[in-house]
Amino acid sequence: MSDEIQDNKINVDQAISLLTSVSHEITACWNSFIKEEYNNDYPEKRDDLVDIITLVDFIVEKFKEEKTGDFKAFFEVAEQILENGDENAQELIVVGILEGLQNNCGLENLNYHTGFNQWMKPLTQNAWDSLIYLWESNDSIEEKQEKLKGFKI
Repeated sequence: MSDEIQDNKINVDQAISLLTSVSHEITACWNSFIKEEYNNDYPEKRDDLVDIITLVDFIVEKFKEEKTGDFKAFFEVAEQILENGDENAQELIVVGILEGLQNNCGLENLNYHTGFNQWMKPLTQNAWDSLIYLWESNDSIEEKQEKLKGFKI
């Protein structure tokens, strides 16, 4: 991710802060991971697209357990970041969170095609559906490019 700053946009640090502040349980999960993984070296050694998988794993586990009480707030924050985030923050949501959820749910044989729809807002749902189309459609690359023209990331 580039270090370019976009005025009045949510940056990656703010996005991570928003996502990890959704609930006490999510905050505790994130803080535990950061402490275990990085100790005091997080600012220097962090890898946001890899680190965010900690939240993905948390969400998948809660989805499996049908403990989805935090999902509404979590996906509202994801929507806010897609709407108001800089390119890097948007990438964190699409590539880190959404694609991560689809991949992990696929590995666990969980219904990700529609299983999260009830919590998604329009931009998040569009990104979600576009990712499914991109990875699962048998259309040619040219057809995919044409159908996904307005989809960034």
